[in-house]
Amino acid sequence: MTTTSLSMSDTESTLSIDDISQTLLTHKADFTTKMTAATTVQEAELIRVEYLGKKGPITQVMSSMRLLPNDDKPKLGQVVNAIKSELEAAVVLRKEELEITEIERQMENERVDVTLPGISKLGSTGHRHPLSTTMEKAVDIFVKLGYDTVTDCEESPEIESDYMCFEALNCPKDHPARDMQDTFYLTEDMGKMLRTHTSAVQIRQLGKRTPPLRIVAPGRVYRKDDIDATHSMIFHQIEILALDERGKLNLGHLKGTVEHFLKNMLGPNIEVRFRGSYFPFTEPSMEVDVYFNGKWLEVLGCGMVDPNVLEMAGLDPQKVSGFAAGFGVERFAMVTHEINDIREFYKNDRRFLDQFPHFYDQGLTSMLDGKMPARPKSDTGRVNALGEAIQGDDDEQVKTTSEVEADDDTSKKSKKKKKAPPAAAGAVDISKLDMRVGVITKAWHHEEGDKLFCEEIDIGEETGPRQIASGLRAHYDLEDLVGQRVIVLANLKTRKLMGFPSHGMVLCAAQEEGDGGKVEFIEPPVGAKVGERIVVEGFDGEPATENQIVKKKMLNAIFPDLSTDSNGVATYKGVALSTSAGPCVAQNQLPNVPLDDDEQMNENSDR
Repeated sequence: MTTTSLSMSDTESTLSIDDISQTLLTHKADFTTKMTAATTVQEAELIRVEYLGKKGPITQVMSSMRLLPNDDKPKLGQVVNAIKSELEAAVVLRKEELEITEIERQMENERVDVTLPGISKLGSTGHRHPLSTTMEKAVDIFVKLGYDTVTDCEESPEIESDYMCFEALNCPKDHPARDMQDTFYLTEDMGKMLRTHTSAVQIRQLGKRTPPLRIVAPGRVYRKDDIDATHSMIFHQIEILALDERGKLNLGHLKGTVEHFLKNMLGPNIEVRFRGSYFPFTEPSMEVDVYFNGKWLEVLGCGMVDPNVLEMAGLDPQKVSGFAAGFGVERFAMVTHEINDIREFYKNDRRFLDQFPHFYDQGLTSMLDGKMPARPKSDTGRVNALGEAIQGDDDEQVKTTSEVEADDDTSKKSKKKKKAPPAAAGAVDISKLDMRVGVITKAWHHEEGDKLFCEEIDIGEETGPRQIASGLRAHYDLEDLVGQRVIVLANLKTRKLMGFPSHGMVLCAAQEEGDGGKVEFIEPPVGAKVGERIVVEGFDGEPATENQIVKKKMLNAIFPDLSTDSNGVATYKGVALSTSAGPCVAQNQLPNVPLDDDEQMNENSDR
């Protein structure tokens, strides 16, 4: 058989399939040699392109088809594809080997000997985070009182069930207390969530331990809060729980424990006061304030464990009782270190963190032992928790419960009168409310609440109309609502009324029941634009954020001064609520009645 080479002249007309096969084997051998010698993935890729690319010898062989006998032409594609597939497989395998080699080389080059001393070349070894030291300090105070710490993942998970986080704590699904702790749900049925408080740890422990018990549970919690200087979606909380035979623990023990904690946390001269409050899982409940920088600051909540909570945990409230308390770690860290913005804790700014001590008791031990440096004097002879002189009115006196000494049968309490300065009054007025002109675009009956309407109200927001529930079914017919112009209190958090997410309130004029009980919308004037803010002359401050107003402390301070005048004009301290088009007036000019929000009309309905 006569054969010729691939570099044949134009006069040569035939080429055998054996010649091509031999040429391909030569190229394959060269390819294998080069690929084996490659040391990086990039080199392997270049070799692939050299041999298998469009201009590579493997691909160029196909141009020899015209030189083959007709019988051999069909075989050429099979031979080339077989060689090509074999080389491509070799490329993939070699690249995987080189990738592993490169990773191992990088790991070796970047290897750190963790046994070496942690000495920074920059001259600073860093500091522990102030939240860590504050939490450690608080926990240690309770550990010294005999409390067990609960922190492991199984006993204190950050992903909780609805039952552990709410229902077992006397908060059923329709309980209004859930509104302010609405959280990040992880499942469609809202059965799993990021926990809103470490109270769930107490429920888990009640299922595993039997009284008497004392536990302290620190941990990270989550709430759907708007981030500002005093609020964060993620923060840290510590809660305590003490249970014993009924009669062995009482409110005096709780107050003594709280005072002991605060004096060890903030200093022996701290002023403490207790105020009655409400929490669904304690009864009675109290909020605790400390006095510093010329004003009272709320620092924790506490109370006797609600009998319903004990029953849900399988305990008999006739045989067992106790108390619980909880507080935010960030709040104490801000007070201790005089930090005015909670966001600083999470920026990981080394310039900020380097300011703080390595250990929580650094610089505080001598003070708490009574070896305190000279402090500034005041006309009252007292200083606050930060060592600042307290200037106050000697006329007002308050009683502070001293530390309680308890035996097995009774609790002896001694109360000592102390002079304290009056609480500082905050500048709260109508300007804190963000009131907007709105129009009801859709309305329907609430499926479960027989006193509730559900409405969509346009207040000019790009996101579209807001959904708001109102308790006005006793005063209006459904067909009266659509197209009705109203005033919406817009800077309130979304809260659920019998499962309906309501974002805002509608302002109304409301007669007392004895005077007829009429309720009428406050209407903006004709010509007022949807979304325009309602203003009151002489009160031009910035509106509060949703977080600041959600607890209704501002509402309770503002609403008593809201009413209609003799002409039905809505006023605040006698000054009209107005828009650019004129004053706002009760629908039928209802005179001399207080203003209220539409939710108050529903206050006695089931939620």
